Amino acid sequence: MTAPMTAESTTQPPSPQPHFVLAPLAAHGHVIPMVDLAALLAAHGARASLVTTPLNATRLRGVADKAAREKLPLEIVELPFSPAVAGLPPDYQSADKLSENEQFTPFVKAMRALDAPFEAYVRALERRPSCIISDWCNTWAAGVAWRLGIPRLFFHGPSCFYSLCDLNAVVHGLHEQIVADDEQETTYVVPRMPVRVTVTKGTAPGFFNFPGYEALRDEAIEAMLAADGVVVNTFLDLEAQFVACYEAALGKPVWTLGPLCLHNRDDEAMA
Repeated sequence: MTAPMTAESTTQPPSPQPHFVLAPLAAHGHVIPMVDLAALLAAHGARASLVTTPLNATRLRGVADKAAREKLPLEIVELPFSPAVAGLPPDYQSADKLSENEQFTPFVKAMRALDAPFEAYVRALERRPSCIISDWCNTWAAGVAWRLGIPRLFFHGPSCFYSLCDLNAVVHGLHEQIVADDEQETTYVVPRMPVRVTVTKGTAPGFFNFPGYEALRDEAIEAMLAADGVVVNTFLDLEAQFVACYEAALGKPVWTLGPLCLHNRDDEAMA
């Protein structure tokens, strides 16, 4: 005879705590908003782990200590990193350490070596993370997410207006058109924008627009387009039109969670 069902026997086990692993580019302007994002996620009950180089992990020790005092599930994870593989000094573990522009490309390429320790960290977790959120140009994190079958969002710090300009400039060949022109003051219309946007060679949108950066740009765009969605440091009331257009251009969900810096303000400052 089958035992009668009871409330206790039909209770489902609790869902596991969501776990987000964040991988910012090792540069102040990229690390700071992603630290704020990690704190925001932790404040809402999700586990947040931010992976970075040893130097940045040391700099962020205060963040980890504050989270521990407040009993927030936020951790800073130090990944082994040796810039010497790219011929850089051993303390060049953050972009602010670079002494000349020519060192940026070797620095970004050196960061690709983070893929192995990052994958080892993820594989060693008791449970695979719910999601990886990586800086849009951290292709090493994108590769790990793909190999392990983990959903991945990319993070973009600028506004959706700027990001849409950047994406359309790349996808529709504006950069190639500009590079072929020697005139600095010639104006170009950014294609597929909901409003008319004109730029010059010096003001063209994008992060890897300089000669010699083409491979980095193409690699970053490929990783961006392969993501499952994007988190942007903006808010709908500011640029709803551009959020909608950016989402349509990407063909992926866009989550607007900014301004992330507001998470650092206490109740008194917010009044």
